[in-house]
Amino acid sequence: MIEKKQTRRRRSVEERIADLERKRQEVLERQRAALAKIEDEKKRLAQTPAVGKTQMEHQKRFERAVRAIAGDLDHRHFIAIIADAVDRGVDADTLAEKGEALLATHGKGRRGRKPRNPSA
Repeated sequence: MIEKKQTRRRRSVEERIADLERKRQEVLERQRAALAKIEDEKKRLAQTPAVGKTQMEHQKRFERAVRAIAGDLDHRHFIAIIADAVDRGVDADTLAEKGEALLATHGKGRRGRKPRNPSA
């Protein structure tokens, strides 16, 4: 019983390239899974009560400012205004500064008790 000695088999270039591509795909898949996990964590953190409260306050400030500045316009008008601004190529930083100033002046709630009757 003579055992044949196992000889080392050299892989071809194509085989090595295929292995590298397989490893690349595995790494990409692990990265996608890790990024998905991070995104899920971000969504979970964004849904905390504190964040919801601040988002609600921002929404109220926005609505108060809209009523004070342009009470007769509705969502269709705002979409058209935004589209016109984008078409003109308005600078986003300038708009953000102007928006902050308008929210500071028009977005604050009134001091004192709220009336019981909402129509008053």
